[in-house]
Amino acid sequence: MISETFDARGGLTYVDRLDVTRGNPLRAVRRMAWPTVTLHADDRTLTFTSRSGSDTLEQFNVAALAHHPFYRRFPLPATAVSFDVEGRDQILLFWTPRAGAVLRALDRLGWDAEQPEPWNPYV
Repeated sequence: MISETFDARGGLTYVDRLDVTRGNPLRAVRRMAWPTVTLHADDRTLTFTSRSGSDTLEQFNVAALAHHPFYRRFPLPATAVSFDVEGRDQILLFWTPRAGAVLRALDRLGWDAEQPEPWNPYV
């Protein structure tokens, strides 16, 4: 049986969980590695690969969400997918202009991926 896979290119940032919950997006952007990371997903594993190494996540402990940064008080369109990994103190941000496509592909593969809502600047 042929397994479906998905590949995407983008950047990856490891952000302290407190920076995300307190809303410090500038710290995340300063640590971004762009576009040197390849995301490879199949039905069981997610692998981020770059020149400096790789990081593999298992499906059972990952939740994927659209990351909506803010400019002052105004939300911007999703430019990243955040991966909340159980048991880690960091959240992984995968920066890509195709955040919606990445979330839809992960959902098709059976991952816990929240589908992005249509972007509305008047939220």
